[in-house]
Amino acid sequence: MSSAGSKCAIVMLLAATLIAGFANIGGAEESEDPGSVTIASGRVGGLYHPVGGIICKLAAESLAEQGLSCTVDISGGSIPNIKDLRKRNVDLAMVQSDLQQDAVDGTGPFEDEDSFENLRSMFALYVEHFTVVARDDRDIETFEDLKGKRVYVGGTASSRRDAMDVLAEAHGWTGEEVIAVSEFEAANLAEALCDGEFDAFVYTIGHPNPMVREATALCDARLVKVSGPIIEKLNRENPFYVGSVIPGGTYKSIPRDVRTLGVVATLVTSAKVPPDVIYQITKAYFENLEILQDLSPLFLSLTREEMVEAGLAAPIHEGALKYFSEVGLK
Repeated sequence: MSSAGSKCAIVMLLAATLIAGFANIGGAEESEDPGSVTIASGRVGGLYHPVGGIICKLAAESLAEQGLSCTVDISGGSIPNIKDLRKRNVDLAMVQSDLQQDAVDGTGPFEDEDSFENLRSMFALYVEHFTVVARDDRDIETFEDLKGKRVYVGGTASSRRDAMDVLAEAHGWTGEEVIAVSEFEAANLAEALCDGEFDAFVYTIGHPNPMVREATALCDARLVKVSGPIIEKLNRENPFYVGSVIPGGTYKSIPRDVRTLGVVATLVTSAKVPPDVIYQITKAYFENLEILQDLSPLFLSLTREEMVEAGLAAPIHEGALKYFSEVGLK
């Protein structure tokens, strides 16, 4: 098989794996090998980890020519990813656009740190939707219906709690309107929801998502909409928030579109990572983007032009900028 054919087969296999909802692909542990490029991704069961695996596999051949391998690091998500990138424990990281802005400004979860001056953007990956997944028997149709309900919001330093706080503040809530749940006993969120440990859980994710798929299959869970005026208010205040729609039919039991708030999943790196490494990774991803888009709607949420603009608070790394200049995107 040719090199191009081999890469295409790898992309199709990984994207099919992503669609099926199995997230345990790519390297699972952080590598201390100086010849390894490490991508901080997310937890098994989410989308960051398999997408990180796709990025690694696409770039594997060109990195090998430089004597480098690629490893995907399982992590707690955007906030620890940025912290690890700052400490140079990893070379690339997947992060939400709002948290990328916080890292640049030294605000939010990074308010005890200075601005991350060496943070560099590569490109935006896809839209992440603020997603409220609720039990079907709790009469929760809108965000406002969460009042008085038990809601899993994650730990105090989690991006899901940050997103919940942003929405609550935008609604003028004091923080006591919902019963915040931070732990559960079941094997995963879907089972905990269906077992009645809480009435809803929140997540900022791309779709389709395996955890949401499981919840809708196990107990006919529903997706909850966020009102238009709240979305418009947040977009005026912070341009990295966008109005988004989870398309009807993404999950079998949810035929109608669900309007909500979105941020952008972005790939970032450090100014200290060599330009040629970033150039090769960027080139490999964009040259195979059409294959990914054909196989999963996840990669259709942004155009190529939006991928080099949306949510990129940090300056674009010179290696990525070189590729974008060559193909007329910058």
